[in-house]
Amino acid sequence: MAGLLLLAFGLVLFTVSEVSGRSAIVSGLIERVAALIGPEPDDSLRLVAVFSRDATDSTFVNGARMAVAQVNADGGIQGRELKLDLVPESGFTDKTALETTVAKTLKLSGEVARTKNLLGVIGHEWSDTAVTASSIYGRNDILYLATHATAAALTNHGFKTVFALQPDNSSNAQMIANYALRQGMRRFIVLSDKSDYGKECASFFSAAVTSNGGDLVYRGYLSSGTQSTDQLLMFILDNNLFNRSDFDAFFVVSSSIPETVEFIKRARYLGLDGPILGMEYMFSASIEKAVGKKDMKDVTGVSLYDRDALSERALKFVSEFRDTYKHVPDLDAALGYDAVTLIRDATRRAETLSPKKLSDTMKVARYKTPFTGVTGPIAFDRNGLITDTKVFVVRHDGEEFHTVGSYEIPANWDNLNEGDPQKTNSDNAPPAEPGSPEQEKIGQ
Repeated sequence: MAGLLLLAFGLVLFTVSEVSGRSAIVSGLIERVAALIGPEPDDSLRLVAVFSRDATDSTFVNGARMAVAQVNADGGIQGRELKLDLVPESGFTDKTALETTVAKTLKLSGEVARTKNLLGVIGHEWSDTAVTASSIYGRNDILYLATHATAAALTNHGFKTVFALQPDNSSNAQMIANYALRQGMRRFIVLSDKSDYGKECASFFSAAVTSNGGDLVYRGYLSSGTQSTDQLLMFILDNNLFNRSDFDAFFVVSSSIPETVEFIKRARYLGLDGPILGMEYMFSASIEKAVGKKDMKDVTGVSLYDRDALSERALKFVSEFRDTYKHVPDLDAALGYDAVTLIRDATRRAETLSPKKLSDTMKVARYKTPFTGVTGPIAFDRNGLITDTKVFVVRHDGEEFHTVGSYEIPANWDNLNEGDPQKTNSDNAPPAEPGSPEQEKIGQ
């Protein structure tokens, strides 16, 4: 509107200047009026991606960038350009005081909520920060797609515009436990950090193993103020409780990727070359790069993204991502890409930008035609938790991750589809009926 007023005013003055012959004076007047009126307002829509400040090369951000570029090349959203605002958040570990994390996250999410022309928010890389931020977004009717959080608490608060793009910790831990038992692994060392995420995942995995006839040889913490990773591994190799031949696999879970990397690298260095099981973050380009492909052999995790059986849409995504960033996309990249395209597709179906309307559209799609992303079908229950989809077990073979099993959400363990079975040193097959666990040895 300002531009039209300026144009009209300029035409009038230009006519006057032609009559009076004072074009220089008139030109100066136009410049002054333009300065008073100001530039054209930015009508673009904003999508905020909150990512880890510690990430040197965030595949999540790169996946989101690629999707935004494609959305704009396709005409934007309702004719308006979509811009991606990147907001870093401080890294979270078990050493961070919960009060500090909550205070910082409330401040950050409050600032995000005040973004002009805000279409939605994606990201927050830890459950603790995502759950805290969801209270701000939910109460302000801001569409929020949590791409990384797996805490059940995220979708239990009744916020209408909050969505979880990954299954919760209970489902993922049960899947890994079920897969391991079916592969003949029966005896486990369970290690976690002291974060709520780590302890919750370790508890779910332990319960799933012991209730189905497995055994916890040892359960402890990855590190503490007095013990390094090397000291933990030396204890595992030389103690009076169990021998090296008494366990089939590690289950390792931490809110810190560097801590996970350190454990894998030092375990391999000391000759512990057996399976290392983990959660969804194990399927990570950053972990693979830091550890090295050779030492990643038999590292296993959970993923919504089946890189071995891709749709035409997913194959195109992989090809374009690899051409742009020179490596194959991981789960984070796929989630960043899908979060953006999911919001774009919802605006097309709802024909509105109203967060509540978009939220309802995303939920009822489950009963009609679900959204489809590069990770596969994306459907949500009425609380906003992803459902009616497949989740995959991925194992590294020393070169790259491959899918070795799959299950459906809601889980049906009798219909688990397994790929190439992993052989272990154990001759024990998983029991047909749940058994009673032996006495768990107390950890650190």
